[in-house]
Amino acid sequence: MKQKTLLFTAFALMLYVSLTSKITGPAAAGEGNKTGGPGSSNQTCNTTGCHTSGIGTTTGTFEVRKRFQPDSNTIVNSYVPDSMYTVKFSGSHPVNTKFGFQLMAVKINDSSNVGTFSNLPAKVHTTLVAGRTLMEHSDTLSKTGSAYEVTFTWQAPSSGSGQVRFYGVFNAVNGDGTPGGDQPSASIMLALAEALSVEDPGNAITFDVYPNPVTNTMNLRLKNVMGGTYNIAVFDSYGRRISTQEIKIPTGTANIPVNTANWSSGLHYVQLSRDGNQKVIPVVKQ
Repeated sequence: MKQKTLLFTAFALMLYVSLTSKITGPAAAGEGNKTGGPGSSNQTCNTTGCHTSGIGTTTGTFEVRKRFQPDSNTIVNSYVPDSMYTVKFSGSHPVNTKFGFQLMAVKINDSSNVGTFSNLPAKVHTTLVAGRTLMEHSDTLSKTGSAYEVTFTWQAPSSGSGQVRFYGVFNAVNGDGTPGGDQPSASIMLALAEALSVEDPGNAITFDVYPNPVTNTMNLRLKNVMGGTYNIAVFDSYGRRISTQEIKIPTGTANIPVNTANWSSGLHYVQLSRDGNQKVIPVVKQ
């Protein structure tokens, strides 16, 4: 009798570990891509061995907004190459209050990974699966009000990448540690076209910064510049502008020093803009 009890206890423990292992995210648990997009074999969380009830009762949406001025916080359906955006992925369910999710961004022309994610909220991480960066929960997430929202920064890819698509999935769980009663969504998708203007001379400009990370002085190194007056703005990781200056840049190449002594430590974004066109590069202050 004692042996049967031990065997039952061991089985129950193995079952508990198996059912709760996905609490750290399906990719982290070895389940791979569940977004329903490229690389997932059209699978979402609504698959055998995962969560198989109630598909469609959980819904979700993507919103992409401009991160910096001009027109910051404006919802967009296209992206400017190399620019920064705030992405909000929202999921809701009428009853369940706990959530898990997974998402990714890919090029439509070859399904490859595109752009970079940063400023992730708590209990959220990224992992690489088959060359694609997947963002997912690292613990059970609680909704606030009627929905759970994961908000992060996305840097758009370089010029010529073409249309981009975000794929994601939400799972509204009841929190009992088992898949029964959980409510996964169908695959959620948002497409962004690449915004191009053949009249925009800024598209030809390339610039980088050095050193990066910086201490007291940063240098902007520009090539293929069309001479004129440009605006250089610096934003912190929350999108707050901490400095701005106008400078006349000659045609060709230029090297511009920027004082960073008063910056706080951490991630910043340097924005070069002219006539509404802009390019952004991330910089780390030590």
